[in-house]
Amino acid sequence: MKHKILIIILFIANQLIIAQNGQPGGMNRENMPSDGVIKAQVIDSETKNPVKFANAALFSMRDSSVVAGVVSDENGFFEMTGLKYGRFYLIVDFIGYFKETLNDIKINPANKELNLGEIILKQSVENIEEVEIIGERNLVEYKIDRKVINISKNINAAGGTLVDALENAPSIKVDIDGNVSMRGSSNFTVLIDGKPSVLDANDILQQIPASSVENVEIITNPSVKYDPDGTTGILNIIMKKETVSGFNGIINASIGTGDKYSTDFLINYRTKKVNYNFSANYGDRTHFSTETSLRKTFYADTTEFLESITENSHQRNNYSVSGSADINFNNKNSLSVGGQYGFYGFGMETVSDIKNYTLPETFNSYNLNIGTNDVGGNFFSANIDFTHSFSKKGHQLVFSSRYSGRTGGVESSVTENQTEADFATILLTDKYRTFQDRGNTGFDIKADYTLPINENLKFEAGYQSRFRDASGDYIKENYIDSEWKKDETYSNELNFIRNIHSIYSSLSGKKFGIQYMIGLRGEYTDRLLEQITSGESYPVKRLDYFPSVHLTKEFNKEQQVQASYSKRVERPKYWYLNPFPGYTDAYSVRVGNPALLPEYIDSYELSYNRRINKSYFNIEAYYRQTNNKINRIQELLPDGRILNTFDNFDKEFAYGTEISGNFQIAKWMILYANANVYNYNLEGETAGESTNVNSTNYDFRLNSTVMFSKSTRLQLDGVYDAPTVTTQGTREGFYYFGAAFKQDFFDKRISVVVRVNDIFKTGKQITDSEGDGFSFHQEELREAPVFNLSLSYKINNYKQEKKERNGEMNDMDEGMM
Repeated sequence: MKHKILIIILFIANQLIIAQNGQPGGMNRENMPSDGVIKAQVIDSETKNPVKFANAALFSMRDSSVVAGVVSDENGFFEMTGLKYGRFYLIVDFIGYFKETLNDIKINPANKELNLGEIILKQSVENIEEVEIIGERNLVEYKIDRKVINISKNINAAGGTLVDALENAPSIKVDIDGNVSMRGSSNFTVLIDGKPSVLDANDILQQIPASSVENVEIITNPSVKYDPDGTTGILNIIMKKETVSGFNGIINASIGTGDKYSTDFLINYRTKKVNYNFSANYGDRTHFSTETSLRKTFYADTTEFLESITENSHQRNNYSVSGSADINFNNKNSLSVGGQYGFYGFGMETVSDIKNYTLPETFNSYNLNIGTNDVGGNFFSANIDFTHSFSKKGHQLVFSSRYSGRTGGVESSVTENQTEADFATILLTDKYRTFQDRGNTGFDIKADYTLPINENLKFEAGYQSRFRDASGDYIKENYIDSEWKKDETYSNELNFIRNIHSIYSSLSGKKFGIQYMIGLRGEYTDRLLEQITSGESYPVKRLDYFPSVHLTKEFNKEQQVQASYSKRVERPKYWYLNPFPGYTDAYSVRVGNPALLPEYIDSYELSYNRRINKSYFNIEAYYRQTNNKINRIQELLPDGRILNTFDNFDKEFAYGTEISGNFQIAKWMILYANANVYNYNLEGETAGESTNVNSTNYDFRLNSTVMFSKSTRLQLDGVYDAPTVTTQGTREGFYYFGAAFKQDFFDKRISVVVRVNDIFKTGKQITDSEGDGFSFHQEELREAPVFNLSLSYKINNYKQEKKERNGEMNDMDEGMM
C-alpha cells in the first residue's frame, strides 16, 4: 500500500511539473526560442514542374493546432520561419492534387533549420460510378496578385481566338463586335510571356488562336516592376511550351460555319542544356452582321432624317511563325533568344441602303454606298534575355532587349451611288479611297535586379528605356475622269517620336504577419509630334511618378485579405493627336486634338479570398479615378456634317464590387460564376457644355462543366450585360448562351470539340446618342448561331506548362504619347 501511495504521489508531482513548465524537461514553451525554419519545394509528380501557390500548413503533434501556414511561390518554394521547438506534422495540398502529409517533424536546438527537399504532389483521381475522373484545374484560379484564366479548360473557346476564350473571364467584357474591355475600359496593356505585343490590344487578341495559349493572367493592379501604361491593368498571355525532354508537339485545326478556318502547331525539342521551340498559326475567319440606324438633325422648322440599313462582312486573315531557344550554360547563367514574324489583316466590307428626307417634306433622296476598310501589314520582333543568378537564393540580375515593329496601315474605299427608292443604281455620285500609315518601330532595353536581404525582406530595382518611331501619313484620293487623283484638302504627312526612360525600386517582405510590397517608379517622357504638311510641331517633355502598394494578410490557409493601390497612365494614340482634318464620308469628318493630355489613373482594390474544400470564393471591391479622361465626342458643324474628335474630361469615377468563384457542385460538375456591379460617373464638358453622366451597371458570367468520364465532357456558358451609359447616350443590355462538347480518343492524343455560340441569336447591341441639334439610334445584330468543329492531335504525349518571363516591357502598340 505504501508503494502504491508513493507511485501516485510521484505521478501527481510529475504532472504538476509538466503543467507548470509546459513540457517535459522543465522548459516553458512560451519562453522557447522562435528560430526554427522549415523549407521545401512542391513538385508535380507527373510533369516534374513546380506547383505554384500550393498550401502548406504546419500542425502541432500535441494538439493538432495550426502553428504556421504559407503558400509556395512561383517556383514552388516555401519557407516557414519563427517556429518554436517541438514535434509537428506538415500537410501540403492544392486544387487538383492529393494531400501530402509529412509526419513527426522535429525542431530542436540541434536541428532547428530543416530543408525537406522536394515534396511531390500527385494529381487527384476520383471514381464516379466506376468511371475514372482526373482532378480538374479550375477555369479561373485566384493567385496572390492576379486572376489566372486556364484557357485549356475552356472548351467553348476551341477553334476560336483569345477573344472567344475571354467572354467568360472575370473583369472582362466582350461586345458583339469582339472588342474587349477590362472593367469598363478598352485601354489595357497586353503582354505575351511578359513581353509587349507588337499589335494593339484588340488586334492581337483577335489574332492569337486560343489553342496555342495555356492561360491568361489578369493583373488589375500591377506593381512598379510593370510599365504603368493601361487604364485598367495588364493581360499577360502565357503561351504553351513543353518542358519534358525529347521531341513533342501539338497540332490543332478548326472549321466553322460562315467561312471560318484556322490551324496552328507547336513543336518542341528539349535537351539537357537547351530547349528549342517553334510554332506557327494561320487563320481565315469571316463574320457577318447587320446594322440599322437613324440620325435626326434638328433645324429651326425642319427635321432631317438619315435612315440606313447596312450589311457588314468582317474578315480576319493572319499568319505568324515564331521560334525560341532557351540555353542553360550552368546553374548561374542562362540565355533566351527568340523571334516572331507574321501578317495581320482585318477587313470589312459594307453595303448600305441610305434614305435621306426631311419633315415637313421638302426632299427625298436614296443612296447605295459600298465601302471597304482594310487594316493590314507585317509585324516582327526579336528579343534576347540574359539571366545571372548569384550564390544566394533569389539573388539575380536580368538583362533584356527587344526590337520590334510593324508595317502597313488602314486603307478604305467608298463608292456612293444615287438611286431610286428601290436602291437600283442610276448615278455614280462619288468614289474615293484613303490610306493611313500606321507603321512603327521600337527598341527596348531593360535591367532588373533582385536582392533578398533576409528571409523577410527583398529589394528590387530596375532601369528601362523605350524608343518609338512612327509615321502617320494620311492620303485621300478621288476617282475623277476614270483615274485616281490626290485630294490635297485632306492628305497630310505626320511624324511621331516618343522615348521614355524609367527607373523603379521596391521593397517586399513580411512584418507583423502582413506581406507587403511598396514601390515607386519614375518616368521621363520626351515626345515630338510633327505635322509636316501644316508645318506645325508639338513637343512634350514630362516627368511622372507612379507609386504602388500591395498588402496581404493570411488568417489561415483557407482565408486571405488583400489591399492594393497603383497609379497608372493611358497615353493617347498618335492619330488621336493629328490636327489635320480626315475625311470619313459625305456626312461626317474627323479631326485629332494635339492638346490631349494623358489620362492619370488612381486605382484602389480590396479583396477577400476564401477556400472551402475544393471550392474557391472571391469578393473584390475596387475604386478607380481617371483624371483627364479621353473620350470621343461628336459635334454638329454649320454645314450639317458631324465632326468626330477627342477631348479630355475632368474626371471619370468607377467603383464597384466583383464576386466570383469556382464551386465543386458534385464530383462530376464544376461551376464558375462571376457578377460585377459598378457605378460609372463622368464629369466634364462636351462641345462646350457641362456633362455629368452617371449610371449603375452590372453583368453576369456563368460557366458549368459536366464530366461524364475522363474523356467526355460538356460545357455550358451564359453572359448577361446590363444597360449602361456612354459619353453622349446609352446602350441597352443584351445576353447570349453557348455550349461545347469535347471527346478525347486514344488516351487523349486526339481531341474533338463541337461548339455553338449565341445559340438563341440574342447578342444584339442597341445604342442611342444625342448632342446639340442631333440624335442617333443604332442597332447591330451579329451572325448567329455559329457552329465550329475543332481537332487536336498531340505528338509524343505533349503536356504543356505555364511559362512566365521576367521582362514586363510595355506594349509596342500605337497607343503612344
